[in-house]
Amino acid sequence: MKKLTLLTLTLFFGWVAVAHAQVSAGVYRLSSHTFAAIGSDPDQKMFGEGRVSTGSNIGIEGTFGYNFIQRDEVNFYSGFHLGTRSEESLYLGIPLGLFIKPFSESRNFGFLLEASPIFPTESSAYFRAGIGIKYVFR
Repeated sequence: MKKLTLLTLTLFFGWVAVAHAQVSAGVYRLSSHTFAAIGSDPDQKMFGEGRVSTGSNIGIEGTFGYNFIQRDEVNFYSGFHLGTRSEESLYLGIPLGLFIKPFSESRNFGFLLEASPIFPTESSAYFRAGIGIKYVFR
């Protein structure tokens, strides 16, 4: 089992090195939930992110975004969320967000501002908004 895990991790990280992929990691506070996120490079035109909500209602969410405005200091994006939490079977969201990179010395670090209407399948719609931090490993 250990050999299989070691081989899998070696192949994965080798593939990442050859692909020159950038990975982002973030922590966001969106309304009453905290999310931990791992995703692709948010400076690409299209990007994706997997999020795990923590706390009393654990859930997972996939976020797919499209950058409408891309600058050195800020990206403006929209797209959709598809996720589930313990009190909701499935939900769809439409985020509007800003990824602000205020430090010219380090464009890898930034702040995320996001607002999104959420449309669950088993309850009424609600609005979610918040702030977070994100780091891109290049």
